Order: sequence, then structure tokens, then C-alpha cells
Amino acid sequence: MALTLKERDRRTEHVRREMRQRGLVALVVSGSTSRKGHFQYLTDYNIPIDYCYLVLPLVGDPTLFVFTPNQARIAPKRSWVPDARYSPDYGASIAGRLREIGAAGRTVGVVGMEVMSARTYQTIVESLPSVKLVDAGEIVAEARTVKSDEEVTLIREAAVLADGACAAGRGAARDGARDYEVLAEVDYFLKRRGAIEAFNLATADTLPAFPYLPVGNVLRSGEAVLLEITPRCQGYYAQLTTAATVGALNAERENMVKVAKQALEKGVAVLRPGTRACDVDAAMRVVVEAAGYTMPQRAGHGVGLEVDERPALIPSNPIPLQPGMTVVVHPSVVIPERGGVFLGGTFLLTPDGHEKLFQSELV
Repeated sequence: MALTLKERDRRTEHVRREMRQRGLVALVVSGSTSRKGHFQYLTDYNIPIDYCYLVLPLVGDPTLFVFTPNQARIAPKRSWVPDARYSPDYGASIAGRLREIGAAGRTVGVVGMEVMSARTYQTIVESLPSVKLVDAGEIVAEARTVKSDEEVTLIREAAVLADGACAAGRGAARDGARDYEVLAEVDYFLKRRGAIEAFNLATADTLPAFPYLPVGNVLRSGEAVLLEITPRCQGYYAQLTTAATVGALNAERENMVKVAKQALEKGVAVLRPGTRACDVDAAMRVVVEAAGYTMPQRAGHGVGLEVDERPALIPSNPIPLQPGMTVVVHPSVVIPERGGVFLGGTFLLTPDGHEKLFQSELV
């Protein structure tokens, strides 16, 4: 499913309302291959290399600035923005476009200030010193927190892909296999089905609790490979954190899995609109600690155009959950300096509760 022009207009209108309230004549939206959520939200363009920028005026047509002439040819066909321009100097190009729309002497918001290069920022300021640049990232971050029906559809599709990739990875986990062989099967499954981008990790050990890149560890009977599978479907991620076990679970890991499942059950039980993000963490943490273990990792996080986005399910976050939020809930059960268990998946907040978007058994 492709995002519609109706979805484009919904997003643009919302953002422009916020711009108007803040007295912003334009937004400059930064994106890179590793941090492209805000940029893609307003362009529907998937950055293939380096940085790209969007200038979105309060009134008038937006402009994309891209890294290569080839991108300038392709971007209008693969985005919502017909005006795509190759730029050998982003700062100068952005300043020129701001001058064209009459931004001199006015306030311009920057979305993705942490992504924009220092050189680009400095060039804009030097080229157009009368423009006041302010951080406006909150406008898009807030808009992205609650997903539309179209966004949820794509996240559901990503969750289905994660389930299939999980089965593929488990099929490769056998005595003598290396961790990267298991991850290769996960990646191959996804790419064969059009999920070109994914954030996938695999860690093999007796008690793997922290997902990371494979290092060539050999799986033996009684061990497990921790899989964090996060495919991207037309821009949108869903995550599944699970394990593939070789042979029977050892008694220690079996007990930790039991505690992790109990913690997840308690966390999910309070996963509904109005619950504070910190309360999901608290519900799971009390189960883990009562069993004599630690929960060093956060309880979860939002997921959507990026792997990790709002809301953070952490003790210090009192934000109330809302219908339309998509979150990953994943308790960890750990013995310090030894390892443990880490499992969970993606959930959708609904008006009267939540919906689990994955079907895989977590262990």
C-alpha cells in the first residue's frame, strides 16, 4: 500500500497550523540515511545516501535538496515533492530558497537540528543573517507520535514480515551454526519479500540479554540466539524481540523466560489509553525485581518511521498513552555480569485498550 495524497495533505495542514501559531514563515527539515523520520514524514522520500533537506514554506510549494543529480531526477517520482534540486552546497541552496520565499528578516524553524550539519547551518546563517533560525523539531515529533490509519496499515505489514523472519531465523538455529548464519536467514527472508531496509541484530550465548551484531559465535545445545528483528515496510518499522533456542532450555534460562513472560503480561495489562508511559515500565520492573533479577533496559519505546521514537517507556516519562500510538514492549530479565532474557514485540494502542501486532511465540 502506498501512502495517499490525502495523507500528505493531512500532515502538511497539521504542520502548517503549528507553524502559523509559532510565527514561522518556513521549515527547513533535515534528514540522513540514519535519521530520516521527520524528513520522510513530510516528503514520503526514502533517503538512499548522505543527507537531504526539505524547505517547506508556510504558503507555496515545498522544495527538496538532494545529494546527486540522479536523485534530483528520481526524487519527484518517488516522493510527494515535484520540485527536487541537486545541491553541491546545501547551506547556500537552502538560503537561496528561503530568500525566494521572502524569509529574510523573519523566523524559520529547523526540524532535525541534531541532524543538520554544522557547515550547512553556518552557511545559512552567513548567507542570510537576517533570518532567525529556531528549533522546531517538536512540531513534527508531536505529529508523528499518534499514527493514522494508513500508517498503522504499514506497521501491521511490517509486523507480519517480522513474524516470517523470526520463523526463518529459528529454522537456521541448530547445533554448530554460527550467529551470522541465523541473521543471514532473517535478512534473506525479508529482502525476498521487498523489505530492503531492516534493523536486525543477533547475539548467541548461554544467556543472551543484549542484542548486538553477530561476531561468529557457534551455537551449542542449550544455548540461544537472541534476535531483534525490525523490518521496514514502505518506511514503517515493527519490532519483534525473541530467541531461537538450540535443544532444550537449561533450567536457569527456563526460569528467566518464565519471569520475562510474567513481566510482559503485567506490562501489557496496563497498556491502554490514559496509562502513563512510566507505569508500563513499573508494572514489569516490579515482577522482575521480585524474582531476584534486574531489568537494566527500558521497558520499551515507540516505533514507526524510525526504530526508536516516542513514547519512551521509562521510569521518568509521565506522558499518557493515546490511541494510535504504536509501541514496542520488551522486558529484560538479567543477572548482572552473566546475561539473561530479553523479549517482546509491537502493540497498537486502541480506544479501549491495545492490539498485539505479532503472532510469533516469543520463545
